[in-house]
Amino acid sequence: MLKLILFALFAGGVALAPTTTVREIDDAGHSLQLARPARRVISLAPSLTELLYEAGGGDRLVGTVDYSDYPLQALEVPRVGSNLKLDLERIAALRPDLILVWFHGNALREVEQLATLGIPSFLLEPRHIENVPGALERIGRLLGTENTAQAAAERFRVRYADLRARYAARPPVRVFYQIAAAPLLTINDQQIIADAIRACGGRNVFGREKALVPQLSTESVVAADPDVILAARMAGKNTGSTAEHAPAEPSLKMWARFSGMKAVRTGQLWLIPGDQISRQGPRILDGVEAVCGALEEARKRK
Repeated sequence: MLKLILFALFAGGVALAPTTTVREIDDAGHSLQLARPARRVISLAPSLTELLYEAGGGDRLVGTVDYSDYPLQALEVPRVGSNLKLDLERIAALRPDLILVWFHGNALREVEQLATLGIPSFLLEPRHIENVPGALERIGRLLGTENTAQAAAERFRVRYADLRARYAARPPVRVFYQIAAAPLLTINDQQIIADAIRACGGRNVFGREKALVPQLSTESVVAADPDVILAARMAGKNTGSTAEHAPAEPSLKMWARFSGMKAVRTGQLWLIPGDQISRQGPRILDGVEAVCGALEEARKRK
């Protein structure tokens, strides 16, 4: 009789082995416990989508947000809104057992509403490049894809160390990174893009500003007199992973009238692939390489 019961249980797909409990601390300091690794996941940011795929969880992704366009498979995943506006009914209908939330990137009101659904949420935001491998490993543990995630994290660490070894000690280049032209915005040294500049031997001329994304006057940039000006190549123009010499780009052309600025005088105005440099995910090292390439060209003109 016991043999018949066991056969029936196995034939019906019932697992007799105990489930593996998963426990992790997210970037908001919240402790999350799952009775088993997540099988149906929703990602609320393009960077989190990229991290999830890199960690081996692409087949678990059942929903994501606008602009989740990498890898290509992500384009086929149902959309549940944007980082600022979520479709809670759509999220509930997809029956996720885990939601990856962009800490500080998703609108607070939307995140608070997620709690009403009773679905476990995990808040992630790698604030620095060195935090990306840890994010991969945590996602791997949440999904039960630890081996894939650990291998990806190690590849990332090795590549980042190699880039720093090659470029960080190169002659310094003074950099102005332009987030937007109107209003004129840049970054301080606590923003993740500043890590890329430092890794390439660059010095952020506004690195000591208190705000993460300071608003500037044109005069302050002229007075800082950077060696090179960098800006992001936005969506739709993101055709490659290398820096593009672009003094005629509309967002950079505004500097042409300041011919006394070193970056303008030497023609060192560059576009960096926007998705790679701004997303807090595995492709940020492609962005680092693009920055390093631009700064190497700037060194030749100093």
